[in-house]
Amino acid sequence: MNKKYTFWELCNAYHKIEVPIIQRDYAQGRSTPEVQRLREKFVDDYLIASILKDDPIELDFVYGSILPELKGDEKQKIFIPLDGQQRLTTLFLLHFFIAIKENRLHEIKDVLQRFSYETRPSAHDFCKLLLEVESVGKLSNIKSEIEDSVWFNEEWKNDPTVSGMLNMLKTLSSNENLINAPDELLDKLIGDKSNLVTFYFTDLDEFGLTENLYIRMNARGKMLTEFENFKSEFSKIIRYNHSLLEKVKDKIEYEWVDNLWDYRDEDSYIIDSPFMEYLRFITEMLYFKDAEFRAKSYENDFLDFRVLKEVYAKEENLKFLIFSFDFIKDVKNHNEIILWDGETLHSILKDILSGRRDINQLYVFFLTLLYSFKEKPEANLSDFIRVIRNLIENTLDNSRREWPRLISSLQNLISNDNVYKVLNELKDGNKLIGLNVEQRKEEIFKAKLILEFNQYKKLVGKIEDHKKFKGNIRNILLAPFSNSASQFEGKELESFKYDIPNFDLLKEIFRGYREISKSDFNIIWGNMLITDLYTKTYESRFVFSHSYRKHPAILIFAKKFAESKLDLTNYLLKIQKEYILNLESKYEDFSDIRLVEDQLYLYYIITERIYKLSFEQFFKNHNFNFGWLVKETGYRSLFSEGIEDCQYFPSNNPIFQVYNQQFRYNLGLNKNNTLNIEIVGGNKKRNPFDLIKDWASQN
Repeated sequence: MNKKYTFWELCNAYHKIEVPIIQRDYAQGRSTPEVQRLREKFVDDYLIASILKDDPIELDFVYGSILPELKGDEKQKIFIPLDGQQRLTTLFLLHFFIAIKENRLHEIKDVLQRFSYETRPSAHDFCKLLLEVESVGKLSNIKSEIEDSVWFNEEWKNDPTVSGMLNMLKTLSSNENLINAPDELLDKLIGDKSNLVTFYFTDLDEFGLTENLYIRMNARGKMLTEFENFKSEFSKIIRYNHSLLEKVKDKIEYEWVDNLWDYRDEDSYIIDSPFMEYLRFITEMLYFKDAEFRAKSYENDFLDFRVLKEVYAKEENLKFLIFSFDFIKDVKNHNEIILWDGETLHSILKDILSGRRDINQLYVFFLTLLYSFKEKPEANLSDFIRVIRNLIENTLDNSRREWPRLISSLQNLISNDNVYKVLNELKDGNKLIGLNVEQRKEEIFKAKLILEFNQYKKLVGKIEDHKKFKGNIRNILLAPFSNSASQFEGKELESFKYDIPNFDLLKEIFRGYREISKSDFNIIWGNMLITDLYTKTYESRFVFSHSYRKHPAILIFAKKFAESKLDLTNYLLKIQKEYILNLESKYEDFSDIRLVEDQLYLYYIITERIYKLSFEQFFKNHNFNFGWLVKETGYRSLFSEGIEDCQYFPSNNPIFQVYNQQFRYNLGLNKNNTLNIEIVGGNKKRNPFDLIKDWASQN
């Protein structure tokens, strides 16, 4: 059972308070700048300020075990603190300091001697001898005077606990308000009715808790000071609701530590880091949920107590925070892959707790929490997550200034009904404002399809899940109704009526797409040179569309391949031979060809079929755009009539060069970027045009 104690009452309740050897060093006294800042904030701004103002404070829970010990015929009780060592040590030093200040150490020495360290002999001896100090010449110089004392062993400075205690005494001695306070503070701490500084005490043995569980609960080493201070400060923020405050205090020491245990750093017993990362994430999302859309500025530090107070002063947000930490234990049961790199809710949580930030992940996890917090049907959660990830992934402007509007819009999809029913009944376009308009339309269209043809829900899901689509499948949904890339233009999904044959064709198109998309379409890329995937620009360039993964030309190719019922190797042979035979019907001499797409595709087929060179040897260095330059010695074009509609080469052919982002005239021709077929030498075959015609004529 929990009981509220002061440090003085705890010392009087037990014969001995013994910090065990398994405990860490006294971390609140560390000399690092971060710990020093936190120590001064805790001691000066909180602990001492509260005592001087007679403002009661609580320092959370102290846990421990009670061990019986026989001393002669007397049975004594030894209290072993397992959580709370840091606070107890600070209170021990505070009582010592105030007693020295008021020349009353002799009055309380016998009781303070009950507090001791067993972590190292040096710490044990220091605590014991410290209480033998009769007076200090100058209180503000207490650290130096102790270090200069005859009884002080210089080697103790190497003990982190002793060093930390000295640093804490220095912090106390640097507080002018404490130094100048009237000599009545000790009575405030040890009086019969004193309750200025209290904590809750729990005997772990009452609950049958093991030392192993203690290690899991209490292993906070490096983050201890910050975490202890956080708990104390955060408790003040949420004290407006005593019931929720007590719930947080209890869960933060037991249940949430257990929930976060598997997410701690490798070879570490510290759970504070994942705790603070999760708190940061929840606070940030709640902050933007309630923030003004496109405000002049937004907060950046979501562990700042000013921001925490703003967010969790709202009781609903505090309840959500508690739920979110409770929800962690359920996440392991959600192993369904929901994002395109194999992420599950569990793996997303791991990323969040390790400080990684991916917008899609943040939104998916936060909206999952909101959905579950509102106790919506778990059976519909997977569909809800799918729609959320599709919308946020395909909304280009998901910058922080958009977050308030985006979160607000996505919340509108939370319902007891399946999300597809919500979308189907959506009549107000503003319900999803801020999200990409075309993606909104697509989600509504897919919802109607799934509700009408539930047997094809898995098919739609598989297509959405493909890495090349990432939830945006508008074009492949149009593919069953289109036979050329131009037929995709200006078409609205809702204008098409799906039936079972359309779904069956969609399934075949997707099968073909999966085959041709391997290795990012490399196997078919050369065959896309004569499609709408490529565009000739005014500057005499031939460039591909960077949205190629969902480009209509790719999908039409997939459709024709699927309809052919051939394997991909034979399909490519078929279309290339048909192309050559078609050219032959138009041109007696292939050197007369003037369309740049025909010239390049013909080069590609010759490179692959006659010279037996690979895809990489044509698209050198994985450069897929083309420019062209004036011929030089060592280079030769197989074409003679120029390039149609080219302002620079209307009648004489240049030399093609592949490039990536920017084509540079001033660099001149470069063999590393020139098509092999136009480089003189290298065992070139005679009459390649005749050879490719013969190849195409063969069965």
